[in-house]
Amino acid sequence: MVVEIAYELPYEDWGWKVGLYVALIGISGGAYLWGYAADVRSRNADSQAHGQVARYGYLTGLLGMAIGPPIMLTHLATPLRAMILPTTMTNFASWMTIGAYFIGGFVPGVLLMFVWAAFGSQRPHSPSAVDGSAKATTDGGRDVASDGDAAKAATGGGTADGVRGIVGRIGFLGLLDDLADRTRPSETARLVIGGVVALFAAGVVLYSAMALGSGSMERVPLWDKTYLVPVQLLSGLGAGLFVAVGLSALESRRVGTPLRNYSLIAAGLLAASLIAIVATVTLLPGESETAAASVDNMLTTYAGLFLGVALVGGIALPIALSIGAAFGQRADSLPENAVVASYAAAAALVVVGKIALALTYLMAAEFTTLPLPV
Repeated sequence: MVVEIAYELPYEDWGWKVGLYVALIGISGGAYLWGYAADVRSRNADSQAHGQVARYGYLTGLLGMAIGPPIMLTHLATPLRAMILPTTMTNFASWMTIGAYFIGGFVPGVLLMFVWAAFGSQRPHSPSAVDGSAKATTDGGRDVASDGDAAKAATGGGTADGVRGIVGRIGFLGLLDDLADRTRPSETARLVIGGVVALFAAGVVLYSAMALGSGSMERVPLWDKTYLVPVQLLSGLGAGLFVAVGLSALESRRVGTPLRNYSLIAAGLLAASLIAIVATVTLLPGESETAAASVDNMLTTYAGLFLGVALVGGIALPIALSIGAAFGQRADSLPENAVVASYAAAAALVVVGKIALALTYLMAAEFTTLPLPV
């Protein structure tokens, strides 16, 4: 005699907080990787344009870590114990352990890289650092253009822009500037440290997939690593870059060639993730009956969330906005503020879409029944 044990659906066991966590850490790791790539690129190209993407890539990575893991901790029965997982768990065959170490190494690293890039009188990518001039940016946060009024900068004139402006308004700009200048290593050493942090960031992006897909595919076929890992990696990298581009455009209020190219790269990554999702929906149902039922849930019960919010709103529309803005700008048919608005809207949409995609993978998934002999 055999009894089949039917488990609750994964979503009922894990809840929406797990979906939000998985989405945000994927965006966070992807944004950092592109921020670091732009940081390295800035040494041999337009430093300010690439440096802006670097700064906001780091900021996006930091914000994702500041929101996602704390929300996940509130889902756990013993959050304080979970906070010290890297020091208490040694089972490196488990992605819970591996992921904890990746996050534990990534968080302090992204914090350092952001502070070093965004603060200090000699921060990289600022106009004074690029020009090699003695004009320090002491205006309370605003970068003075290379042909700007140095006296105005020295006397504190002007208004504060971007993240430095926000920090300045709450009174911490001087403190962070001083901290950055005191701790920032040489430029070569800074980029070497950033490269080490990038390894942890890559691990975090991978963990965003393996947090769901590390178990046996026979238990939850929808989370088959063959299909899930490409979806999570490509969407995390694409969404992270889109957010960095959108924030950069909002700060500068203009879009040059480097920013436009980054946006098109992000659109290409999201298009590749869409192909991976289509492959999942098309091929995975042939793996098992449970897989077919899960995909059917995605396309019927959760069609609004999956097809409407995740695919159309979170992938197709950002791609269309990116390509449309690029061609419109090149043809001089779109004003600058419309291009900026397009990139900002794309950034917001990809975050919502990435969260919707993770929630769909949780809510649509079904456990395979477990037969037990009695």
